[in-house]
Amino acid sequence: MDTAKGVAKNLKFILASELILAGLKFVSRRVFVIALGKEYLGLNGLFTDILSMLSLAELGFGVSVTYSLYRPAAQGDTQLIKSLVRLYRRVYQAVGGAVLAVGLALTPFLGVFVKEMPEGIPDIPLLYALSVVNAGVSYFWSYKSTLLFVYQRKYIDAAVRAAVALAAAGAQAAALLLTHNYAYYLGIAIAATLVQNAVVSAWTDRLYPFLRERDVRPVPAEVLGEIRRNVGAMVLHRVGAVAVFGTDNLLISKFVGIEITGLYSNYVMIRGLLNMVISALSNAVMPALGKLSATAEVEEKRTAFRRLNFCAAWLFGWMSICLLCLYDPFIGLWLGEGYLLPPETVALIVANFYVTSMRVPVANTKSVMGLFWDERYKSVLEALVNLAVSAALAQRWGIAGVLAGTLVSTVSMPFWIEPLGLYRHGLEQPPGEYFARYFFYLAVTAAGGAVTKLLCGMTPEGAAGFLWKLLVCMAAPNIICLAAYRRLPEMVFLKDLLLQAGGANRKG
Repeated sequence: MDTAKGVAKNLKFILASELILAGLKFVSRRVFVIALGKEYLGLNGLFTDILSMLSLAELGFGVSVTYSLYRPAAQGDTQLIKSLVRLYRRVYQAVGGAVLAVGLALTPFLGVFVKEMPEGIPDIPLLYALSVVNAGVSYFWSYKSTLLFVYQRKYIDAAVRAAVALAAAGAQAAALLLTHNYAYYLGIAIAATLVQNAVVSAWTDRLYPFLRERDVRPVPAEVLGEIRRNVGAMVLHRVGAVAVFGTDNLLISKFVGIEITGLYSNYVMIRGLLNMVISALSNAVMPALGKLSATAEVEEKRTAFRRLNFCAAWLFGWMSICLLCLYDPFIGLWLGEGYLLPPETVALIVANFYVTSMRVPVANTKSVMGLFWDERYKSVLEALVNLAVSAALAQRWGIAGVLAGTLVSTVSMPFWIEPLGLYRHGLEQPPGEYFARYFFYLAVTAAGGAVTKLLCGMTPEGAAGFLWKLLVCMAAPNIICLAAYRRLPEMVFLKDLLLQAGGANRKG
């Protein structure tokens, strides 16, 4: 498949899938709140963070194998692909078993993770065990979706996921409204996970019949050595990522209370939907970026990164402004005023979203270049800083202290270490250009946010006011970005790309 066409097709299907899933999640959360209430929301958020810690069993193996698949996929080396996929299968079966074993072993210790276990929820150990089973079985066939990703056919996985999620959401909503039983909700989730993975697995086998061949050679020693080295580095990256981004609900549950965890989970869900869009864009672009990394000269890689970083800065800045201005009005309409958090907490949620999202272009570029090793200890130090600062501040400021700790740990270490590693080992130039552009993009975002917030403050409350705020957020930040970025070479490239896409659509 042509690279540009592959990116475009993946992008269309994945974004459509994510929009469907986003709509389903909002409806499902509304039904969840009506049927079960705040305490169940908090319990669900607690389970999510515990399961994210269990994902450490994956050890970053998936990222390492994906990197190893780019070159044989580009060269048509099916023998090596078969070898890597068999290795991937064996490791992920072991990971699924480990998640089940360790997760279920934690059942007697759930009380350690919360300030006070809710008394109004029966059978909490059973509910937790069902959540663990859903997480564990997700590993058993999911490795095949990686091959669709590498071959720029992620749209197949996206379509299957959307179809299964649509059916599951309908069944879950009916189960909650008719029975008010969270166990049924989780049981349907397990069934949906099994169906989705089985369908994707069968589809992948049909597209790539060589996967069913029995003559599979061992992975060559040099490739296996590279994977082991990358996994060794990714273990530390995974530990850091989970400790920084997967423990907020645990800390809030422990130091503040499970009901506040439930309120925070609604903000996280909305932020998570934007993260899914970001992930969809990354999934559409990364295979092409991986091919470029494997075949292009360093100057082409520099140009590609500048363009990627520019587009990301505009998108993430606009998303952050939208969150700042629309978070509370939307949640107030969606769930009610009783589900809102204080303004300073919302501001910290948005700040964390922005600084974390701005790491994505660097992280994705480093991933396709295989730059995992040199920063392996950074993630562990970041995690220690996050946990120490968050726990200390949580006892003073509550949920705001937890979020402030996450922001401090991100700004103090990965903000400068990650781009330094990319520029030194991947782009082979000083990183001063990156930081100059970062602060320029940040200044434009701050100006756009101040103007947009001011304009939104002039709109009325209620549903009509929310629509006016939405229109302001669509227009004001982008007008400011257009004015600030109009002379940049990356803006000229983006304009030409959009014109070409428009012309192609008219011809089609």
